[in-house]
Amino acid sequence: MAVRLLSLAFALCLAAAPIHAQEFEQPPDSPVAQVLGAQATGANYTVADPVYSDGLMHNFTLQTNYGTFQVSGDGMMRERLREMQALATLESMSKSDVFLKSLGQTAQAPVTFGKNLINDPDATMKRAASGVSRMFDRVGTGIRNRKSSRDSTMGSVLGVDAARRQIAVQLGVDPYTDFAPLAQALNDIATASAMGGLSVKALTMAIPGGIGVAVGAGNTVESITSALAEKTSTEIVDMVAGRLAALDVPAETAARLIQNRVYSPADLLIMAEALTTLNARGSAIFVDRAADAATRDEAVFQRVRARVLAGQGQALGIRAFEDVGGFPLNRLADGRILALFPFDEVSWTGSVGATFTQVVAALPPDAGPPLLVVTGQLTDLARASITGAGWTVQTVPLP
Repeated sequence: MAVRLLSLAFALCLAAAPIHAQEFEQPPDSPVAQVLGAQATGANYTVADPVYSDGLMHNFTLQTNYGTFQVSGDGMMRERLREMQALATLESMSKSDVFLKSLGQTAQAPVTFGKNLINDPDATMKRAASGVSRMFDRVGTGIRNRKSSRDSTMGSVLGVDAARRQIAVQLGVDPYTDFAPLAQALNDIATASAMGGLSVKALTMAIPGGIGVAVGAGNTVESITSALAEKTSTEIVDMVAGRLAALDVPAETAARLIQNRVYSPADLLIMAEALTTLNARGSAIFVDRAADAATRDEAVFQRVRARVLAGQGQALGIRAFEDVGGFPLNRLADGRILALFPFDEVSWTGSVGATFTQVVAALPPDAGPPLLVVTGQLTDLARASITGAGWTVQTVPLP
């Protein structure tokens, strides 16, 4: 016991040292081609070079035909790129003879998407801290409850909402996307389909090879995409509530998550299915923290984290969630503490160093050498500072 306590004290000293003595670093910029490869440009967008970092997440500037948008995190960027592909497909569909004839406007121009949606960020915002980074600077904040339905009464009666859901799932995007150009395009196409008498089946036949909502693999994909296409948002919320109840998440905690409008019904369903697959004790700890998300990129971060945990649960031996210094970490089968996060690029900034020290100080004395798993990279200084404190560091792919 004396040796273990001595080792813990030594680790605390190592972790605390950078806060007061060692130098910190400026997060490096990355060439966009290095981060995104061929996806750095597309038919209707370009991602600006370079890609900035806030010490944890990449910050992108997405320049599109509909305006310029800031995107935080590799996971969020993947979502936006799928949405840009979907927009290109929808615009192509809107020019097809079968679509125009259904509206009786073959002699007119096709539907135009994205008017007045310009959102050009100031240059000073390009390195601003992402919602994820700010999340790690604040622990235990709340958000007011809101209604969970995302469907409109009129849209449900006219069949527009059902058409939008089916078209979006066929395109592989969230039917409840917060990306304004795509949301408008989906509503325009779905409305035209419903009002013009063109069946969704006929319309989606024009979509080359449906790619499916990006949620994982196997039977989970089939069940989630089917639910998103066929069920209303209220029905999906009921499914999510049931999944969380089966994991012993208190009803009030589940309600905080479900009623947080930075999450779409698709986010909620994907997270609930991932937590069900993981089947770890104390899932309420994760849900309670996720319910605090205040921005869209935080919500995507939590959704991606749930998926990574589910995907790595068996290999790593994840058994339970455990609150460590205000963060929902995991207890492994061998007793160690796991900190698994979908970070893009970890730099040893003052904020990262302070957060790491907070976690180290709260580690249970019986946990043994802790494990940090990330989906991105670490700078040399970050890796040296973390491993020097007795942690093992591993990387896994972003799903």
